Amino acid sequence: MAVKMSVNLSDDAATTLKDMANRNGVTVTEQLRRSIATEVWRENVEASNGTVLVEDASGNVREIVFQR
Repeated sequence: MAVKMSVNLSDDAATTLKDMANRNGVTVTEQLRRSIATEVWRENVEASNGTVLVEDASGNVREIVFQR
């Protein structure tokens, strides 16, 4: 089932969402779904006292701390 929604985004947020969709070859709606799913995943990691780590091309690992 799909629910149609209307949202208000700043110009910058709308442009960013459109740019992300274009880079990923998906619709803006699909990009928004993916972005929401990523945020849910992040919240679940934090809720289980986990951390998000990023490894750069040189093998350096850093923890990513998200603002609330």
